[in-house]
Amino acid sequence: MDLKRFFSEEIDYPRRRAVLRGEEFVHAVKVTRHKVGYFLILCGNDGYDYYGKVTDISSDALYAEITERVLNDSETVRPVILYAAVGKDFDTVVQKAVELGVKKIVPFFSERTNIDKVNLPRLKKIVFESSKQCGRSCLAEITAPINFAQAVEEAKNGNAVMFYEFERERKISSAEWDNEQPVNVFIGAEGGFSEAEKQLFIDNGGKTYTLGKRILRVATAVVSALTLVLEKLGEA
Repeated sequence: MDLKRFFSEEIDYPRRRAVLRGEEFVHAVKVTRHKVGYFLILCGNDGYDYYGKVTDISSDALYAEITERVLNDSETVRPVILYAAVGKDFDTVVQKAVELGVKKIVPFFSERTNIDKVNLPRLKKIVFESSKQCGRSCLAEITAPINFAQAVEEAKNGNAVMFYEFERERKISSAEWDNEQPVNVFIGAEGGFSEAEKQLFIDNGGKTYTLGKRILRVATAVVSALTLVLEKLGEA
């Protein structure tokens, strides 16, 4: 039987103890039907998987004995941060970004975004569920939306890359990055980036790259762009 993965804020490895409470407790007991004697994987957002055995279940908590700690190698060596324009498929964007190992997701509003707000609690839940599904031991961070100019300002001290629909020549394989900084990946709305936005990005040290000769939908562009970046970093 595949071991189920749960996040816990109460992992005491020196004492070999862990506790599940709240929604994770409900999921373990009511959904996956864990009982005393069952084995599971516990994650404390610290890069390790803690293998445990259920020792007791009360009305509001599940207790486990930790039997083994294993370093989880699913996180990228270099942080990849996704700056993505909000849109109707943003749930999918967040899900795929988490599955591909993004450390942080920053939604932004641009000239061509067609949505004026996001459901941040729902997006955080998607981050949580996707992290468990794909075997990560650390939760990606997702921030409240900001505007495009703020996003550019925030990302300019890193390795900022924009996948721009009218860029046809420059491929990500040619990129030269500062190894001390994260890679900040920008993906626009369904209508793309405006010329003014592209210029602001370049003026702040960013570089534009191609995703090929076809215009892609946002969710497809995110998967394609992140895959190319991860390959460039030797993570694919």
